[in-house]
Amino acid sequence: MSRAPIDIVREFLDAWSAGPKPLEQAIRDLFRPDTEWLNMGLSRTVGPDEALALGAKFEASMGYAKIIVETLHIAAAGNVVLTERMDRLVAADGREIAAFSIAGVFELDDDGKLVRWRDYTDPGAIGAIQGH
Repeated sequence: MSRAPIDIVREFLDAWSAGPKPLEQAIRDLFRPDTEWLNMGLSRTVGPDEALALGAKFEASMGYAKIIVETLHIAAAGNVVLTERMDRLVAADGREIAAFSIAGVFELDDDGKLVRWRDYTDPGAIGAIQGH
């Protein structure tokens, strides 16, 4: 792979803060047709189209316009990248709706594409946001 896995994941997370269009492009660029994204205890998608559909569902239920990702820690061992981050949900008017901590595990293939992504967070915190 031409770029280090840690750099690939860092760029992916940074794209989120640029808004929905850059995020969609980042997902389409990084995901394979069989990429599995697991929000542990909440959801599972396979491929970029399912991931984008789930993102749209989250956006509609939580009322945010974009997600600002603050990467607190990031480390890699081979093709596996571990992250700790704060995801901030931002409304169209720029107001922060909510923020929650997430630990993520990103597994990349030798071509720098995402094979599996697992996010771990408190499902109760997500439920509270959806019910606001």
